[in-house]
Amino acid sequence: MRGNYRRLALAAGAGLLAALPLGAAGEKIDYEAINKIKAQGMQLQNSKVMEISSWLTDVHGPRLSGSPNIQKAGEWAVTQLKAWGLQNVALEKWTNQSFTRGWTNDKFYMAAVSPQPFPIPGTPVGWTPGTDGPVRGEVVLVTATTQEDLQKYAGTLKGKWIMTDAAPDVAAFWNPLATRDTAEALQRMELASPPVSEFGVPPASPAGGRGGGRGQFGANAFNRTAFFKTEGALGTLSTTPRGHGVYVIGGNRNADPAVTLPAVTIPAEHYGRMARMLAKNLPVTIEADIKNTYYPNPTMFNVVGEIPGTDKAGEIVMLGAHFDSWHASTGATDNAAGSAAMMEAMRILKESGVTLRRTVRIGLWCGEEQGLIGSREYVAAHFAGRGAPPPPPPGTTPDPAASAGGRGGPQGPLELKPDHAKFAGYFNIDNGTGAIRGVYLQGNDAVAPIFREWMEPFRSLGMSTLTIRNTGGTDHQSFDGVGLPGFQFIQDDVEYGTLTHHTNLDSYERLQPTDMMKNATIAAAFAYLAANRDEKLPRKPLPVTGAGRGGRGGTGG
Repeated sequence: MRGNYRRLALAAGAGLLAALPLGAAGEKIDYEAINKIKAQGMQLQNSKVMEISSWLTDVHGPRLSGSPNIQKAGEWAVTQLKAWGLQNVALEKWTNQSFTRGWTNDKFYMAAVSPQPFPIPGTPVGWTPGTDGPVRGEVVLVTATTQEDLQKYAGTLKGKWIMTDAAPDVAAFWNPLATRDTAEALQRMELASPPVSEFGVPPASPAGGRGGGRGQFGANAFNRTAFFKTEGALGTLSTTPRGHGVYVIGGNRNADPAVTLPAVTIPAEHYGRMARMLAKNLPVTIEADIKNTYYPNPTMFNVVGEIPGTDKAGEIVMLGAHFDSWHASTGATDNAAGSAAMMEAMRILKESGVTLRRTVRIGLWCGEEQGLIGSREYVAAHFAGRGAPPPPPPGTTPDPAASAGGRGGPQGPLELKPDHAKFAGYFNIDNGTGAIRGVYLQGNDAVAPIFREWMEPFRSLGMSTLTIRNTGGTDHQSFDGVGLPGFQFIQDDVEYGTLTHHTNLDSYERLQPTDMMKNATIAAAFAYLAANRDEKLPRKPLPVTGAGRGGRGGTGG
């Protein structure tokens, strides 16, 4: 960077993004082309984004990684992208073999039969076994977690359904369930300076880091499920404190069905009702019939396709979103919303006929919910990967968790592939259905004046905010982690945090059509602008070899 441009970038780093003058970056914006993109994306008679969304949810949802449904969804997406005229469209297989089994829930029935019959809605936890036919048993509440305390239940759990925690308190919905970012909230986000981790990179912001631990116990904790299995329990019941019929689902793909029990998540209201009856010394008996199917060594893939560029065809711009979902609903806001918007963006670019100097490529990632696996696999295969981590100091014991993928531990040297130098930028959508309001800059000061100008044609759609902060737990981090310019859009939350993220309500009905049209249009325009500027987008310095992941943390959106 030189002169005024460098000073503008430094001002951005100081939290003065709102003050960047238009024209500072000297961006060339072809408004005729932008208007063609808007006409395709924002006119109801042209837009296909909701039709795409319906296919991904109603027909091919849920899309749990490794399941037959996600395979069918991927095949459908390939057919669509080819029909729109994209090239090199494929289900690109992973080399990573970490998915040893796929899984589906094929049947679920559960009901209380005494002291009073009532149906119990719920969803089996991912990768847990079924009941092998109808079963019936009493319910017991077991909150003990230590081996010593659990021994008190030895010999008493055979044929029982176990509630694994005390019933939670469920608060009223005191605040609005659906929200949009206010001007004041966006201004606070814009002016916030990024915290710096010990590795010198911005960590994931609290609002964006949406991951969480996998499983209830640490590596050295006593395994309650194995104890319950040994004791002959029928299965376990759990809930979440959200209430109002809403619950969060998850699962562990590495769970061994030989030592795992059927596990079901149910609404807090049904869970609490049974707990309160047990507290009155009233025995509760439930019956269930659960069929789950395992699929050994499923094919794991990413959906890819591209529109070739002209004079800079060897350079690459990418749009992406994660394709997989959890399974309590059809995975609409997480993340058919992002996948449909990015597919629609590619259709818009093709149908509008705008010229693209660079090649624009789409990547729809599987395995995001298990730790961004699909996008990391793709980046490692095409742009850059990590070599073996350095050996531990003499006399120390290596940390297996750290060495298996570098999750916070030492990393090997970054090994760049030829296309790393040809990469122009990546844009990601994975915060639900809400309208795009701006861009997280991921600590990349130099792109601020560029994006400020790119956003101007979309100010009327509500896009006006840049923040130096990072948002965590989604696939732009796979690119940023190897020094490539990767960005996630700022979006209105709508109902994402309150009702839909990983819950049983994440269905097509929760999508907002106008927001979806805006998002596809903006994504198409940003891909167009990145493809046609004279230079590739500025980059941050390459990550320091040997450091932990720092701000790249997160386990999936």
